[in-house]
Amino acid sequence: MSDELFRTLDRAAGRSTAEPGLDTLVGGLLTQVARGTRVLRAVAHPLGFYCLPVLRDGALGVCVHVFDPVTAAGQREIHCHSWELKSSVLYGRIGNLRVGVYDEPARPSHRAYEVRSDAASGVDELWPTARLVRWERLAEQTSGRGETYTLRAGEFHATVLPDGTPTATVVLGRTVPGPVDVVLGPVDGGRRRVVRRLCDADRTARIAEEAAWRIGGGDDGGPG
Repeated sequence: MSDELFRTLDRAAGRSTAEPGLDTLVGGLLTQVARGTRVLRAVAHPLGFYCLPVLRDGALGVCVHVFDPVTAAGQREIHCHSWELKSSVLYGRIGNLRVGVYDEPARPSHRAYEVRSDAASGVDELWPTARLVRWERLAEQTSGRGETYTLRAGEFHATVLPDGTPTATVVLGRTVPGPVDVVLGPVDGGRRRVVRRLCDADRTARIAEEAAWRIGGGDDGGPG
């Protein structure tokens, strides 16, 4: 059943003529969350968005990311994932900055940190590695409602909100063997922990309800 949901969303992503469309599919899932018939808790991500983990099944995952223009402002953390992703914009606009990361032991700008996540506790451990690097901008792609972009596992990028408007995306991820989650940090930094705050049921329902409402064409005022 989980595989079927993933495949259905994957086929609909980026296809405005799909029947049913991605908006309808994701809006329905969020309505289930808002009503409590699909039980999950939103997670406040350190990068300024709420993550609603719709599906976690082995190598497959589906999340809805709801961006808060205030808390996401200025966030531009360069990182790469251990999974390949397909991200489709449900409303608003999202910027995806692809960057090149190169070994530079003599005059580095950053150190690579391996991210070891514990899903049960919501704790990310950032472990400094021996890899010293520099990075450079490659290309920035801005996507609007109905548009989709993809990233390979291990490809460095940063996510930004170009317009400072409410934005949500649905992200389909598939873990692949080999790559690990990495974030760039200070050259002389040490090991640190980042705790992802779990929202309660009421807060989760409000986030899901507003996102579903905006997907359905609501304005910026909120659902009533």
